[in-house]
Amino acid sequence: MTDRATMVLQTRDRIVAAATLLHGERGVLATSWEEIAQTAGLAPATVYRHFPSLVELIPACAKAVFDVSQPLTLDHAQAKFARLGSPLERFEVLVRESCHCYGKGEAWLHAARREGDLIPAISEVVRNQEAALEVLVAACLSDRRVSARARRLLFVLCDFPFWKQLSDRGMPRSAIPGTVIDLVRSVLDAEEAS
Repeated sequence: MTDRATMVLQTRDRIVAAATLLHGERGVLATSWEEIAQTAGLAPATVYRHFPSLVELIPACAKAVFDVSQPLTLDHAQAKFARLGSPLERFEVLVRESCHCYGKGEAWLHAARREGDLIPAISEVVRNQEAALEVLVAACLSDRRVSARARRLLFVLCDFPFWKQLSDRGMPRSAIPGTVIDLVRSVLDAEEAS
């Protein structure tokens, strides 16, 4: 890579880091390009040149957050799930890894969920995250038939808003995975009993 290309990537990274930080602190709509430029130590024109609109900036921020928080992917899940014999064991992996991811990306994920209905680019990121989680929940249940109701409950238990509510209500983050796993176990047990 040439020195110029390296400098362009570094500039983009600075912009994305500044935007991600500010979006997490105050929200996307409350953050101006000028504030992003100031936080990144750049001219506003530079920010506009790299990211002319939220359509370009939001996916870059989401990628940066996911690169840091490293959510479980289907490929990684299938490799881990192959060694596990029950849906509960698979959900334990999904819940622990998701909780870890949510803790690392909390501020930006919260801003995305809060403003997703207002900004189409964020709405798309949220839909993609939810679709990925639905696939992972289905992978956890690959050898088990459950009702649509149970599947919806399991999704909600594993999704970011539920984790955020537990955290905001004062549950220690270290206790959240175990609590969610207990709730998942209850849903699976109720399905087996019915």
